Amino acid sequence: MNWPQATLGGTDPKTNELTEGFKEKGFLPEAFINLLAVLGWNDGTEQEIYSLEELIEHFSMDRVHAAGAKFDYEKAKWFNHEWIKKLNAERLRFNVKELLTAAHIIISDDALLDKVIELVKDRCTLLPDFVQHAGFFFKTPETLDADAVKPKWNEEKVLFFEAYCKQLPEITNWELVEIEGLFKTLVAEKNIKPGDLLLPLRIMLVGGKFGPAVFQVAELIGKEETIKRIQHAMKVFG
Repeated sequence: MNWPQATLGGTDPKTNELTEGFKEKGFLPEAFINLLAVLGWNDGTEQEIYSLEELIEHFSMDRVHAAGAKFDYEKAKWFNHEWIKKLNAERLRFNVKELLTAAHIIISDDALLDKVIELVKDRCTLLPDFVQHAGFFFKTPETLDADAVKPKWNEEKVLFFEAYCKQLPEITNWELVEIEGLFKTLVAEKNIKPGDLLLPLRIMLVGGKFGPAVFQVAELIGKEETIKRIQHAMKVFG
């Protein structure tokens, strides 16, 4: 079997250097067991994702391939992505919280963390991806991709976001529908294309051109934090 050398992390006995294994890279045990099982075996169907219970039920030696199996790192990442999507927030919480804490992001609300995990897990291939995709819900972005905004940043957009920030405090029921509704109302009043404003708003709230629906982000980070991030970004954008 063609298998990578650094399967598990540890100390190299020759160089005394720490090596990063698949656990350290962010692979789930469920995904790796699944991968190992199907490297040289299948049950005669097109199914690729198996729980441990399903493997125990379906596995048989007579369907093990005679030819040597080849390890494919990209396929391993695919399995991990599928398992991250498959598992619920409760199962992923400990791993994600540990990674966020290591990145100096403090989690004090597990219920909010669970909501965030469910919202962003489809975007994460390896567990460390949660730092980028979940971190900004709990910590104001330290940097903003201002270069993506500045070339088209103008007085019209400044006036829009000033008006938006002025009216956001009036929303009593802080939910996605209300936040987006106010946005659409102001867009219509000022006759601006929504697409010209959504990218700046995204970068204001998450720091870059990534993340789930921007109004979902606003709903979860809260009213005060949303307003604070918009006002800060407007200063950065000039």
